[in-house]
Amino acid sequence: MTKKIFALFLTTSILFASVSALAAQTGGGTGSWDTLNTYLNKEIAVKAENRKTVFGILTSVNADAITVRAAGKSNVAEVTLRREDVEKMWLAELNASSRKTLIGAGIGAGIGAGIGLIALKGSSGQGGGYGAAVPLYAVVGAIAGGVTGFFMRDKNKKERLVYQK
Repeated sequence: MTKKIFALFLTTSILFASVSALAAQTGGGTGSWDTLNTYLNKEIAVKAENRKTVFGILTSVNADAITVRAAGKSNVAEVTLRREDVEKMWLAELNASSRKTLIGAGIGAGIGAGIGLIALKGSSGQGGGYGAAVPLYAVVGAIAGGVTGFFMRDKNKKERLVYQK
């Protein structure tokens, strides 16, 4: 009998946790316009009527509109969206191209330096000019790794719905 009660309790707990997680993920009970102030300076995605989704950082909220600093622009572009035009807003994760570029450059520099050391050992001291090859290989590797990291960046991602008209 205690095994049945324990199994029933465990099943109920798992079901409750799953429903709670699903409600949190889908935004279960999305907030009102007045609660958007809590997302100031956060990464967001906004879907406006008759427009594409804008990814960026929420910079201001008032009773009539929101302002978003758009992501992925070389110059800082601020987009103002009127309240009646905003359909949905999500918390978002913007791509981290600079981080992946730096990681790629570091890996490339390490590989390049390793190849340079192999070339230095392979020369077994003959010619004497191979010592300068290690930093050169490291620089070439860093450039190649940085370029690779830049092009392997992730796209922006919507995460949790926080507002719906």
